[in-house]
Amino acid sequence: MNDEVLYSIVGIIGLILIVVVTFRSSKSVKVNSSIQSKEDIINRYKKQLKDELALLKDDKELRMSKKNQLLKKFNSELALNIYFDKSEIRDLLLELSKES
Repeated sequence: MNDEVLYSIVGIIGLILIVVVTFRSSKSVKVNSSIQSKEDIINRYKKQLKDELALLKDDKELRMSKKNQLLKKFNSELALNIYFDKSEIRDLLLELSKES
């Protein structure tokens, strides 16, 4: 009988410790929404395009070539991205292609 009481007390203490540790370690984690992530991705592509083309502002042909190269790269990256579907990718690439 004493063994049963001892095991019960140890079990209860163990359960209480697990509950306390679980509640203490649970911190509120900020999760980026897909909308925020999309905006971050779009802004990153716009900045990269603008920075790359700023270096080539004098040579129009090289600038167009570099822009096409970057748009192809962006297209291949976005095709693998889970946040964007095909129509969104097309719209984003059209928007990026209009930027000078």
